[in-house]
Amino acid sequence: MKNWGLYRFLLQFLPTKGKINFSDLPPEIAGAAEQVLRRFRCAGASLCLFDERGTIGALTFGVSHTPDTLAAPETVFRAASVSKFVTAMGAMKLKEQGKIDLDRDVNAYLPFSLRHPKAPDTPITLRMLLSHTAGVHDGADYNGGIAKGVPLTQLLKGDSFTDHLPGKAWEYSNFGAGVAGVVMEAAANTDFETLMQETVFRPLSVTATYYPQKVRGDLADAVRILPRNKTPNFNAAERRSRPLPPQEVNPEKHYNLAHGALCVSAQELAKLGIAGMTPGFLTRESLDEMRRVIAPFGERAHNLSQGIGTFILQDRYFTASVLYGHQGMAYGAVHGLFFDPERGKGFALLTTGASEARNGVLADLNRAMIGVLTGCRNER
Repeated sequence: MKNWGLYRFLLQFLPTKGKINFSDLPPEIAGAAEQVLRRFRCAGASLCLFDERGTIGALTFGVSHTPDTLAAPETVFRAASVSKFVTAMGAMKLKEQGKIDLDRDVNAYLPFSLRHPKAPDTPITLRMLLSHTAGVHDGADYNGGIAKGVPLTQLLKGDSFTDHLPGKAWEYSNFGAGVAGVVMEAAANTDFETLMQETVFRPLSVTATYYPQKVRGDLADAVRILPRNKTPNFNAAERRSRPLPPQEVNPEKHYNLAHGALCVSAQELAKLGIAGMTPGFLTRESLDEMRRVIAPFGERAHNLSQGIGTFILQDRYFTASVLYGHQGMAYGAVHGLFFDPERGKGFALLTTGASEARNGVLADLNRAMIGVLTGCRNER
């Protein structure tokens, strides 16, 4: 969608359905969040606010996948690109444990060579892959091949590289983030799911998985609200019915996990947000490294820069503080994990579908929810 003005105009004619439930949140915060979810025609959502000590409160709105199934605090969602922030946390933990070097040539870990065809002698590093500066591109081969399970090495022979060379420019790439997970898997000689369970989720007592088949309880669909499809774009029941892949190291296939496949509830994602905001699980040095600007988004979004798996939001319209986290948008769902380390507050928002309108990169919905977090309710 290029004409977001028309999209926003049409959006106002959609009904604002949805039942709200909240606990522990001040009524004025819950009311402001509900207004945001209704204004952006959210089909269903789970929101969890947190500070340095833990969760502040939770709110659920609308449905998870059918008219009769209400979203609940424990509802699990496919978190889309919010997964990239969690992948980066795993990489930083492996670095702290001495199991991986962010600046080492990834060919030292992989069973095949990863090289940009225009720079065969230039090493590509995990830091580059996690910051979208590796020169890896989401080409037609990748976009058409990921659902078919086309082997990674086959995709690397196609249109999967940028015109610029590694380390020279930023270009957001799901494929590059997926390859980062493959590098982590190869370095640890442990399949990515098991690696993240052992390295991140179990130490933080977080329930999460990269496979819908492993989700216990309700897994939400994702729907596009405009134009509305008759069937979900992400069909939870269909995804859960697929055979569970073998639990094994598989660099040719596992590029489809780290970039966006995390399945998690908002309350569990909030735990990850706290760990990414406050030293403890990761050292202060590791958190600072994740938040250090590697590349600006440039013309796509002048208020955003890229860290290691991290969006860095600097916008005085919201707050004098710098906000960190990541956005996720896929199948019509809009998600956000953002926090303000200076004030020690953040939120985890997962939806089943909402307005996808945006100026640049940041969705209008996330922009407005950040306004609730920071206390700035004005609209541009």
